[in-house]
Amino acid sequence: MALSHPHRFPLRQGARQVALLLLTALAASLLWATGAAAAHAATGYRYWNYFHVKAGSYAFATTGPAGYVPKDGSVEAYRYGLSGGAKGLTPRSPADRYSVTDICAGTTAGSGQKRVGVLVDYGSPADAPSGQEPPEPRAACAVVPAAANGQQVLDAVSDLRLDKQLVCGIDGYPASGCSVTVKNAPKPATEQQVSFALPAKAGSSTAADDATATKAASSSQDESDSGTSWTLVAVVAVVVVLAGAGLLLARRRRDA
Repeated sequence: MALSHPHRFPLRQGARQVALLLLTALAASLLWATGAAAAHAATGYRYWNYFHVKAGSYAFATTGPAGYVPKDGSVEAYRYGLSGGAKGLTPRSPADRYSVTDICAGTTAGSGQKRVGVLVDYGSPADAPSGQEPPEPRAACAVVPAAANGQQVLDAVSDLRLDKQLVCGIDGYPASGCSVTVKNAPKPATEQQVSFALPAKAGSSTAADDATATKAASSSQDESDSGTSWTLVAVVAVVVVLAGAGLLLARRRRDA
């Protein structure tokens, strides 16, 4: 009868466990490497991100502006830049910082119209196409028909460039292209907040306009004063000449 080996089966079982652990670790390493490679090879898009301001937050639009009708007193927002996430690239200012009251101060809507605030963030120089400089962020107040959609609202306050209802350029920025694909997109960088230039109040003139008007009035007054002075000089000269002629005539008569 063959001799038995009491430790043979425990040793086999231990080897199997070690092999299983090694295979598990190898699979985890492969998954991690695959995930890291996928993250590194992420694709982003440089385009105009579109948002609705709701309850003090930016809500990434699920449709283009042509497919959405903003309500009276609402605020729409646009941000140009590189985005690879489902939430888009938000403007560089808190969503609750600018209300329609701030943006549309002094502007009223007539019957059948609505007021909609628009925030336009042209993005950072890092997002700018080669050879272009992003304009400063600005806010605008659109007074449009009550049924106007988001695209009509934006078109009312900007120079809009479209491609099949896709917003490609606002106020000539960027000058060309539409939704540029960027492979191996870098992670979003931490950005500093910016301020949006508010529109001038309706019915009020800017300081530059006031200065121009004052300068024009002053120039007109100077010209008027100058004209009056030369007229007076001319009159005096005529009087002097006539007086001299009179004296000369009187002397000739007396000598005769």
